[in-house]
Amino acid sequence: MIDIDAMTVRFRTQTGPFDAVRGASFRVEEGEVFGLVGESGSGKSTILRALTGLAPIVEGRAQIAGQAVGTRPDRAFRRNVQMVFQDPYGSLHPRFTVDQTLREPLAINGLDREDERIADALREVGLGPSFRFRYPHQLSGGQRQRVAIARALIVEPRVLLLDEPTSALDVSVQAEILNLLRRLHRERGLTMILVSHNLAVVGFLCARVAVMRNGEIVEQLSVDAVRAQQVEHDYTRSLLLATGGYRRKAVGGIGIDATL
Repeated sequence: MIDIDAMTVRFRTQTGPFDAVRGASFRVEEGEVFGLVGESGSGKSTILRALTGLAPIVEGRAQIAGQAVGTRPDRAFRRNVQMVFQDPYGSLHPRFTVDQTLREPLAINGLDREDERIADALREVGLGPSFRFRYPHQLSGGQRQRVAIARALIVEPRVLLLDEPTSALDVSVQAEILNLLRRLHRERGLTMILVSHNLAVVGFLCARVAVMRNGEIVEQLSVDAVRAQQVEHDYTRSLLLATGGYRRKAVGGIGIDATL
């Protein structure tokens, strides 16, 4: 479904050209959930933006469902490839109700039965009809992200790109959103790329993962190999040390334990 070969993404800056992604290559099969992990600034989100035509590909190639990704993708391509952004408040129009937010992509793509589709989309992400005419400031962070997911899914895409969809949320809400995404993947058979700096989050949804550092993919491996700590690159080992687990004594002797 997704085929990236030696892709380089370059931006012009005041000090000259800057390659945010260099020579990235990987494939994602139809119906697979693939993870991209790495520290902030490693190029993970830039790859997602390049796949949607929001960032310039200057070398190599990228294809989705056999169609080359260009700087001006057509309407059918945009409908098939949808993205959920990191900040659920910033990605929603502050003066649009939930109804307006969900109605706009239907109008753009010429889809009928708008009221029925909006009601179904809200139900699918766990929001009732009472949320339909609320504004973003009247919603919690988790509810906003559910609306953003509903907006992406309402046009029935084949590919869903997830740019750290839980990092701006509380831990308990993160679990709810991850469970929602896993259910949607199972029910819809979506192909997904999940970007995160947290190996535990990626391990919950993905079967395979690519590790990025300084714009390059340094290692690709299965999540089972990550759990077994069967990694080859030192940077991947450092990520495991950062997210693999920690213990700390708190007031009253309560221990905190986080593991992959």
